[in-house]
Amino acid sequence: MTALIAFLFVIGILVFIHEMGHFLVAKWRGVRVEKFSLGFGKKLVGFTRGETEYVICLLPLGGYVKMYGEGSEENVIVDNVEKGSNAEKKGFLSGDRITGIEGIDLKAVSSWKQVLFKFNTEPQKELAIDIERDGEKTVILANSDGIEGIEGYTEEEYPRGFSNKSIFSRFLIVIAGPMMNFILPFFFLPLVFLIGINVPAYLEKSPVVGYVNPGSPAYESGFRVDDKILSINGKKVSTWRDANIGFQSNPDSTVNVEVERDGSVKDLSLETIASKEGIVTVGLTEPIEAKIGDVIPGSPAQKIGLQKGDKVVEINNQKVADWENMAQIIRQNANKKINLEVERDGKLLDFTTTPEINPQSNQGAIGITLYREEIVKKYGFIESITKGIAEAAKMVIEVTVIFFGFLFKLITGQIALSTAGKSIAGPLFIAKISGSAAESGMAQLLQFTSFISINLAVINLLPIPMLDGGHILFLIIEKIKGKSLSNKTLEITQKVGFSVLIFIMFLAVYNDVSRLSGDIMSPVMKIINMFK
Repeated sequence: MTALIAFLFVIGILVFIHEMGHFLVAKWRGVRVEKFSLGFGKKLVGFTRGETEYVICLLPLGGYVKMYGEGSEENVIVDNVEKGSNAEKKGFLSGDRITGIEGIDLKAVSSWKQVLFKFNTEPQKELAIDIERDGEKTVILANSDGIEGIEGYTEEEYPRGFSNKSIFSRFLIVIAGPMMNFILPFFFLPLVFLIGINVPAYLEKSPVVGYVNPGSPAYESGFRVDDKILSINGKKVSTWRDANIGFQSNPDSTVNVEVERDGSVKDLSLETIASKEGIVTVGLTEPIEAKIGDVIPGSPAQKIGLQKGDKVVEINNQKVADWENMAQIIRQNANKKINLEVERDGKLLDFTTTPEINPQSNQGAIGITLYREEIVKKYGFIESITKGIAEAAKMVIEVTVIFFGFLFKLITGQIALSTAGKSIAGPLFIAKISGSAAESGMAQLLQFTSFISINLAVINLLPIPMLDGGHILFLIIEKIKGKSLSNKTLEITQKVGFSVLIFIMFLAVYNDVSRLSGDIMSPVMKIINMFK
C-alpha cells in the first residue's frame, strides 16, 4: 500500500506540474483550453469551470491539456451566445461544438460567414445542427433566425485556437511543460534540507580505493588499495560522488582513469560493466571498516546477540583489516564454527557462531549488512532555501549533461544500443523505488521525485513526435519554411512517434519485470544520492 500511495504521489505530482505548465501558459497566451486531464481512459471524477473541464481518469500514467485547434477539428466552435438571443432560446450554449449541419459540408467552409450565407439562402428552412457538448451529442433544429446571437468560428479563423497563435506563443506553450519539471526541484530540495536527509558520508570523501574485488574489471585493470582516483576520461574527480557519476555515465565502455599511487601518477584503462538494471559495477569501493549495519532476524548473527554498530576485530584469532576481509573469511567457513572478537562501546566481546550456506552464492553467511556512516543535511529556513536552490541547479545541470552525453555516445557508437535499453525504466520500477523512498522518509521521497522530474523534462525535449520536443521541432521547421507541415505529414510522423513510444514502453515494462526479481533499491538510491 505504501508503494502504491508513493507511486501515485510521484506520478501525480510530475504529471500535474507538467500539464499545469502547458495550461497556465496557454491561458496566458489566450488559447481556449477545453480539458485538463490527469490520467487517461475512463473518467473517474471531474467538473467544469468556465470553458475548461477538469478530470481525473482511471490510468494515472500521464495526462494532457486539450486545446482547441491543436489538430484538424473540422467543426465550428460557438465561442459566445448573446443573452436573450434567439440562439440562446433554441438551446445553444457558449462552448458548443457544431460538428455537422444538414446539407452543409463543414470541411468545405473556412469561416462562420460562409455558414451564415448558406443558412440565408433558405432563411425559413430549419436544419438539423449536430452539437457536441461536454462529451455528449445532441441535435438542435434551427433556421437562420434561430442561430441569431451566435459568435461562431471555424478552426481556420478562430483567434483563440492553438494553431492560429504565433509560433512564439505556441513554442512557449509547448516548452512550459518540461520547464515546470525542471523548476520542481527548486521547490522540493529546499524542503528536503529543511526536513533533513541522510547522505552516505563517503560520497563527500576523497576517492581513495579501500578494496578491489578480485576478478572484477578494476582488479583486471591493475587497481590497488590506496590508489587515489584523480580523473575519469580527463574529467577531474575530487570525491567518491564524482567518481561514481563518472563510472555510471559510461556504461559498457572503456574509460581512462588517472590515479595517484605512491606519489606518482598512473593511467589505467577500465572496462565498465552495466548490470541488467543499467547500473555500473567496476569492483572498487571506499575503505569500509568491519562494522555491522543491520542484523537479519533469525540469522546466526541475531541468535548470538550481535548488534548494529558492533565492529569485528578478529575472527579465529586472525586480525580483520576491513569489511571485505571479514566477509571473505566468513564466506570460506560455511558450516564451520568460528570465533569472533567484537568491539562494542569500547569493550571487547567474544562470540561463537556457525556461518550458514547462502543459497544464492553457495558460500557462508551469518546475516549481517555493512555499516555506512551517514551525515544529516538539515538546515534552518533561510539556509535550506539557498542550499536547496543551489543543489537543484547542480542536479538539473548534471542530469541534463549526463543524459545528453549518454545520448551522444549512443549515436556515435561509443555505447551499444543494448546498453541504452537496460537503462530504461517504467512504472513498475518507479513504483518500487517510490515505495522504498517513502519508507525512508518524506525527504527521500521528495528528492526522488525531483530526480525523476528532471529526467522527465529532459526526455520530453527529445525530438520525437508526440513528445514536446517533437512539437518544438515542427515549430522550428514551420519557422524555416514559412508554413506549417501538411496534415498528412503530421499524421504520418505522429504514427511513427506513437510506435516509438509504444516500443519504449514495452522495453521499460520488460526491464521492470526483470529488475523486480531482485532487490534494486540500494544501488539505485546510491545513484540518486550522487546528485545531492
